[in-house]
Amino acid sequence: MSYGLRSYKSSRTNTASREDLLILLYEGAIRFLERSIEELNAGSLSEHKMSLRRGVAIIAELQNTLNFDKGGELAIQLFDLYAYMLDQLTQANLRKDVTYIREVIRHLGTLLEGWRDAVRQVKTESIPALPPMEAPRRLEGLA
Repeated sequence: MSYGLRSYKSSRTNTASREDLLILLYEGAIRFLERSIEELNAGSLSEHKMSLRRGVAIIAELQNTLNFDKGGELAIQLFDLYAYMLDQLTQANLRKDVTYIREVIRHLGTLLEGWRDAVRQVKTESIPALPPMEAPRRLEGLA
C-alpha cells in the first residue's frame, strides 16, 4: 500500500466520529472475511489465516467495547451474537470451511445496514431544518 493511501486511511479513522468508526469496523471485518474466503479458495492458506485473524480481531474488539450500562439488553444480545460469530470463525478455521465465514459475513452485513440506517437517522435529526427557500425573483430585463 502506498504511503499516501496509508496516510489517508489513517487520517480517516483518526478523524471519524464514533458512529462512523463503528461502520468502518464492520466494513473492515466483512472485507477481511471476504478476502479470507478468496484466499482459501485460491489455496493460499497462510494469507487466508491472516485475513481470518484480522476479521476475528475486529469482531472481538466490537464485543469488548460494548457498554452494558448504556446498552442494556441490546448490548447483551450483541455480545452473544459476537460470541456466536467468533465460534463460527473458529469452526471455519478448524474445518477449512467457508460456509461458516459466509454466515458471519451475512450477520455482519445485516448489522452494518442497521447501524448505517441508525447513524443516518441520528445525523438527519440532529441537523436543524433549513428554512424554506424563497421563490427566485425575476430579474429586470431577463423575462
